[in-house]
Amino acid sequence: MRTFLRGGRRRAALTFVALVSFVVTVFPLTLVAWGVTGHRVIARAAVNALPSDVPAFVKQQIDWIGVRSITPDSYRAASEPFIKMEEDPSHEWHVEQVAFLETIPRSRVEFVQKLYDEHKRLEKIDPAKAALVNVRETGTLPYASIEVYERLRVTFRTWRDQQKAKQDTRFTELDAAFYSGWLSHYVADAAQPLHSSVHHDGWRGDNPKNYTRDGALHWGFENDFIDLIGLSERDIQGRIAPARTIADPFSAILAYLDRSHTRVEQVYALEQQHAFGDKSNAAARELVYVCTSDAVAMLRDLVFTAWTTSAAPAAPRTGIVQPNDPANPRYNPATGSAPAVLK
Repeated sequence: MRTFLRGGRRRAALTFVALVSFVVTVFPLTLVAWGVTGHRVIARAAVNALPSDVPAFVKQQIDWIGVRSITPDSYRAASEPFIKMEEDPSHEWHVEQVAFLETIPRSRVEFVQKLYDEHKRLEKIDPAKAALVNVRETGTLPYASIEVYERLRVTFRTWRDQQKAKQDTRFTELDAAFYSGWLSHYVADAAQPLHSSVHHDGWRGDNPKNYTRDGALHWGFENDFIDLIGLSERDIQGRIAPARTIADPFSAILAYLDRSHTRVEQVYALEQQHAFGDKSNAAARELVYVCTSDAVAMLRDLVFTAWTTSAAPAAPRTGIVQPNDPANPRYNPATGSAPAVLK
């Protein structure tokens, strides 16, 4: 097993180099949140912060998880248009765009339906605004995050079952590491304030404070400044709160995004001061540390929660009212399913 892990680390290092080269070559700079350094630091710091309750194999795969944390950006090239259309919104959640909703639907399909209904309503009264009310201009990051989180929980449950049956768990462990890295990407993106706002690539609309409209701010903050200050795991380890089990991960992800959104203007105000070109700027450094440590705590807690809750058996396929059963009291015929139950 040790030989397998050592070989895995060597392969992971080579894969990391290849992925870095691919991402930097293919994508416009404003698409890659936090850049390679930020994503890898957040993923690794979260793994190191996991409680001892989580199986040792997760920490043994820390190099692989760090590598996989940038993989979702490789799904966004125009050469693969189907996954690009699905993937691009997964990295964004523009809080201003969902203000029309009293509550955020606990269903991706229902959310898309409500967004489309709002688009059609606005078409009649404000076509320019309607043109921005769609999946791409709003984002689906909470849904991407919760869906990968649930895949990780299923994988942990499979690992438990295999352990009980004394079966080989090696490939399931690789699956868990892959899902942890995948989840890491979306959680890290959510902590970058510009991914929570319509002002993601320069200030839009009314601009009384004369914030920059130049989209270069995005990359300058999340990548150039990160590299300038040499962000490392050591910078944020002491800022991470104790681990907790999250009662309702979807609600927690939404609250986390709202918290990130409160920092949007801080990014723009610091840009006005040319702070992101000065590695000694204390306020700019502090913002990076606050955002990334928030991401580390959130990712660590989601992985921990996926592990602890995976001890419960999967819901049976028969004998209960399923979400896609018209007999479900919350069933929506427009979507063909019922939203997830609020926990």
